[in-house]
Amino acid sequence: MKNVKTIKCSIVAIAMLSTGVAVATPQVTVNLINNLAEPVSYQPGSSQNERTTYANASPKPSDVPAGGTETYVVRATGSSPITYAMVTYKSGSKSCRFTTSYLMNATPGGVRTPKWNKSAVASGGARCEISITSVNYASHDWSVNLIMR
Repeated sequence: MKNVKTIKCSIVAIAMLSTGVAVATPQVTVNLINNLAEPVSYQPGSSQNERTTYANASPKPSDVPAGGTETYVVRATGSSPITYAMVTYKSGSKSCRFTTSYLMNATPGGVRTPKWNKSAVASGGARCEISITSVNYASHDWSVNLIMR
């Protein structure tokens, strides 16, 4: 009887540890580079994805002076298989909307492969670039540079 209790406790402990590993989600380090001659202002999100990005960012995205940079980390909460950052910066009529995301894809046959995405949408004469600068293949954490010109 004592052995059965020990085995059950061990199974529960292993299940809890396995669950903890399974719900760990990657984080993205965002580095905004303002190459404009004027400051850029962070635009509070109008979409749910932008609001969630702001809520999960540390420190919070903010305005960036001309020629300046800002760095923050966005961590997903819960057990979502998707981590993302969606932010918009504006200077006068120039605007850049940056998006980066991570998703664990399942292929036919059950093979799971990570996928990182990025996009930048410019308006008002802005030039917007986004690049993935590093990926940690063990944790799936990644870093991006967002460049506004």
